Amino acid sequence: MIKSGLISIILLFFISPLMSQGFERQIGVRSGYTSGISGKVIKDDKVAIAGMFGFRQGGMQLVVLLESYHPLIPSRAQEWRIYFGGGGHVGWVNGYNRVRRWSNSSGYYWEERRLTGPVFGLDAVFGTEYNFVRVPLALFAEFKPFVEFQSFKSIKVNFYDFGVGIRYKFGNN
Repeated sequence: MIKSGLISIILLFFISPLMSQGFERQIGVRSGYTSGISGKVIKDDKVAIAGMFGFRQGGMQLVVLLESYHPLIPSRAQEWRIYFGGGGHVGWVNGYNRVRRWSNSSGYYWEERRLTGPVFGLDAVFGTEYNFVRVPLALFAEFKPFVEFQSFKSIKVNFYDFGVGIRYKFGNN
C-alpha cells in the first residue's frame, strides 16, 4: 500500500507537466490533528488536487481532496488565496474496544483492548494560503473536518482538525 502510494505521488508531481501547461506543484508538511506530508497540483490558479500521507492515532491515512481556489482580495496580486473542497481518505488507526464484563467478585467492569483497524471516510477542507512573491514557498492554515467509518468504533466525526503548514512551490508557469 505504501509502495503504490509513493508511486502515485511520483506520477502526480513529475509526469503531470507532460499533460498540459499551467500547473503549479507544491510539496510540504502539515501539522495539526492530522499531521503529515502534503502535496498539491494547482491548475490555472483555480482548481487543485491535493494529497496527503497523514498520521494520527498511531496509524496512517492517504487523503485526496479536490479544491477550488479564489483570491482573498480581488486584485492583480495572487499572494493571498482561499480554497475549499472535499474528498476522502483510507488507511488505518489504533483504537480501543471497550467491552462490559461481569465478575462474581467485583460486579460489572469495563475491559479495554487495543486494536488496529482500517478506516475510510469523507473529508471537507476550508483554508487560506499565502504565496511569497520572491521565494517559492507557501504558508497555509486550514480546517479539515471529516467523517470516517472505523472497524472498531463504527462512525467517528471530527470537526476539530485544524492545521498549519508550509509547502515548497515548483511548476511550469
